[in-house]
Amino acid sequence: MSEEKTLLDFMEKHTDQFLKMLKEVVTLESPTEGSKEDLRKCRNYFEKIFSEIDFECSVVPSNDSRYGDHLLMELGEGDEQVLFVGHYDTVYEKGAFGNLWDQEGAKVWGPGALDMKGGDVQVYMVAKALKELRLLPENKKIVFFLSSDEEAGSPSSNMHYKDLAKKSKASFVMEPTFGNYSGLLTNGRYARGNYTFVAEGKPAHSGQEPEAADSSLTELAKQAIYLESLSDLDKGVTIACTSLNSGNAGWPTVPGVGELTIDARFSSGDIAKKYDLLLQNLKPYNSEVKITTKGGIEKPPFDEKDPVHKSLYEKAKKVGKKFDLEMEGFVGRAGTDGNFTASVGCPTLDGMGMSGDFAHQPGKEYINTDDIAVRGAFVARMVLEVLRNE
Repeated sequence: MSEEKTLLDFMEKHTDQFLKMLKEVVTLESPTEGSKEDLRKCRNYFEKIFSEIDFECSVVPSNDSRYGDHLLMELGEGDEQVLFVGHYDTVYEKGAFGNLWDQEGAKVWGPGALDMKGGDVQVYMVAKALKELRLLPENKKIVFFLSSDEEAGSPSSNMHYKDLAKKSKASFVMEPTFGNYSGLLTNGRYARGNYTFVAEGKPAHSGQEPEAADSSLTELAKQAIYLESLSDLDKGVTIACTSLNSGNAGWPTVPGVGELTIDARFSSGDIAKKYDLLLQNLKPYNSEVKITTKGGIEKPPFDEKDPVHKSLYEKAKKVGKKFDLEMEGFVGRAGTDGNFTASVGCPTLDGMGMSGDFAHQPGKEYINTDDIAVRGAFVARMVLEVLRNE
């Protein structure tokens, strides 16, 4: 029997266990900035199940009161390792999803089932399969870093991912793939920038002498229209205004101070640098209004054209064929921790987790249970492909 068939059989036999574990961890709600007790319970669950299959687990403090602590888990010995990238926090406030678990036909709904507790449990199944089937090469390691702050941009964990990625032969990001196609992967991601523009003008009475004002609100409204006009899908640039605050409703005052925040995405490092220079030096329409820029590029690009990432993607296509999957790459505008692992030169593949849809949508987020076995077997075979240098 081929290794592919052996791995697929294992995953099929353990699908019920996968779903049982996923239900247990999905019902342990873990909002990104939720209570420390809720976050601790979820983290402890993962520590327990991975310890049971001989992972060495250690808690990594976030050193940030907003978030829970992270978890580093390692299986095996040796200098060569594969890094799995995951997070246990979810975007949902406690109770916001509705029913915590629904299963009907080939779908399961729950908060974080897709993004990304399904992918986290998948790592467990991959490691369990390789260990019990005695396929994990000697003197090689599987490393899994599970963070608590990914949905907030990974402010307290990104440095750990970078350090671990520098030591790894490849990084597999267990974020989901979207839709109902079993062979979809994410082989690149845009850079992400977050900018806040502070406008400082001159307030005035909005009835008696509005003409005496240098309005921050008017200035920022013009800037919002201009900034969104810079979006160019053909060039790989999107800019969206996400917040505008200036003045107070009902007060007879033209505001003199305000803030505008944008979310900017760039398909390459060169494009990101070009636009960052422009955004850091934004010129006011009204010369009497001062504009100050805060923020910048938060996540570097994961460039699908980089040879190290392209080579890993080619391996994925080769492995996929062994499971009768035509792997397709997708470049995402949304950022993940894969942006960080890719930025230090570690070959990276993202979207290695579950298939499904409606991530971040209360009551709607689901995974496809029909893909649990084949995607798990594919990921396990990719681990062997990398660690065996095939």
